[in-house]
Amino acid sequence: MYFEVLLDALLGEREILHSMECPVCGFDEIYYCDPVTLKQLGRACQGCNFVQKFDF
Repeated sequence: MYFEVLLDALLGEREILHSMECPVCGFDEIYYCDPVTLKQLGRACQGCNFVQKFDF
């Protein structure tokens, strides 16, 4: 639950763009995009508790 709240706070409304295996922990690393503009917002891995917001 905490991880979803963290994603909401940092990335806001989002859709899953794609996922791949995390090179650190082996869980899914998910890339997110804005549902309206389809610009990439960031990536996150729940296994590592890692969130990165992209600022273009």
